[in-house]
Amino acid sequence: MNSRLVGRFPESLLLCLALACGGAPDDSNVFRGRGLKPAALSSAAEAAIYQAAVRASFDPDPSLVLLVHKRKLPLIAGYEGGDTMPAALVTALREHGVVSGTCDPKREAARTPRCTGQRTGYVIRGSPVVQVGRDTVQMNFAAEVFGPESGQSPQSLRFEKIYQLVGSGTQWRVAREARVRQPR
Repeated sequence: MNSRLVGRFPESLLLCLALACGGAPDDSNVFRGRGLKPAALSSAAEAAIYQAAVRASFDPDPSLVLLVHKRKLPLIAGYEGGDTMPAALVTALREHGVVSGTCDPKREAARTPRCTGQRTGYVIRGSPVVQVGRDTVQMNFAAEVFGPESGQSPQSLRFEKIYQLVGSGTQWRVAREARVRQPR
């Protein structure tokens, strides 16, 4: 046997094992969308998914004030952090009439967050949309009551749901939903 190959055999074996075992990233800390890949969607398509989630979460009411959080829901458990909401998606959400603006909620201890303006409403957040099947995507959707900058603060309320949606392009409908409980 060639002496140069014998000396490198253990190194070659370790390299092969590392490449074979390292194929999938460790997503053990992922809470939202574990094991699923991001869906390749246009901003208009993602806005339509948000719109379907809003229709499933709220009764239609022209006086309902919805603002989108400046950050998406993080993949890990909890509500801190998250990727910045892309400007093109914010624009599409406004153009589709899903939201009337953005908010980075200001918190005063454990009280209801506050946003700019004079009215009470909901701040909505979505996780990155992930592909579940050929025509099915999934998104975690959260909403939290906010109060106006000044005045009485409304009672605190926050919920999160997982929506699986079926469709394509800008036509989506909720096919399944489940309420999310945060791990302790």
